Amino acid sequence: MYRFAGLVFAWLFSAAGSCVAQTQVDLRTQSKSVDFSAVSPTKPMTIGASLPGICTTGQMFFVTTATAGQNLYGCIATNSWSLEAGGGGGGGGSGVTVESAGTSVGSAATLNFTTGAGSIYAISSTPPSISVQSSADTGVLLTQAREQSGGPLLCAAATGSGTAYGCSMSPTLTQYTQGMALDFEADVNGSGGPTTINVDFLGAKSLTLADGMTNPGPGDIVGGRLYLIWYDGSVFRIAGAVFPAGVLGESQPTCGTAVRGRLWFVAGGAGTKDTLSVCAKDATNAYAWRSLY
Repeated sequence: MYRFAGLVFAWLFSAAGSCVAQTQVDLRTQSKSVDFSAVSPTKPMTIGASLPGICTTGQMFFVTTATAGQNLYGCIATNSWSLEAGGGGGGGGSGVTVESAGTSVGSAATLNFTTGAGSIYAISSTPPSISVQSSADTGVLLTQAREQSGGPLLCAAATGSGTAYGCSMSPTLTQYTQGMALDFEADVNGSGGPTTINVDFLGAKSLTLADGMTNPGPGDIVGGRLYLIWYDGSVFRIAGAVFPAGVLGESQPTCGTAVRGRLWFVAGGAGTKDTLSVCAKDATNAYAWRSLY
């Protein structure tokens, strides 16, 4: 009797010990067709407030602080995470909905940013965020500071010729366009007569007075002065002056066909009247400065 009771006690003690110890099962090698559909809850991946710095291919991670729908990341290569949820269904399905002024343009799995003229995008990805920073391309757009510098329209000559000017711009001009206006800075006095200007080696074009036909005369172009010129599609015209020549102290040229019809004003000193004259010919075709005042 005592022997039997001892055996029963030994069996119960062994069974209790086996109940206390937990048997660990390797699901990868010791399971088949595992169905977790009835298990509550199921958490198949690690979670955290930020992505770990290291990972191995195939590892999954749930970021608790990310925007809803953009929490799930997969390790696509060693230490390289990729957002696996929230990006859409792929192939043009549902995903990011894009609107323009409140009107839907469409939705797709990919949102593509392309720069237009005058804009620059700097796009960076720091999971779980993608940053898009836009800025102006100052090589295309005119800024207030650059306009105030006077640089964009300045075409400074460096030819040493009074009949064939050449000037350059920054940035370099690529083509002549009808209606374009430039600030032409002459480097030497004009000689009068047929005159040309070649901007950034695009080809010499005639430089005329405001009518588009009359050649500049002696004194119409003075070295070191700035002139507004514009291109009419064929020639460059010097915008008309608001005052007659001579006012700024130019040397009066010899009256002839090149300066015919020009007014010339000379300011008199103290006790001397001002004078105003015009270059004109008489009935004998003799040219001279004719006093008007």
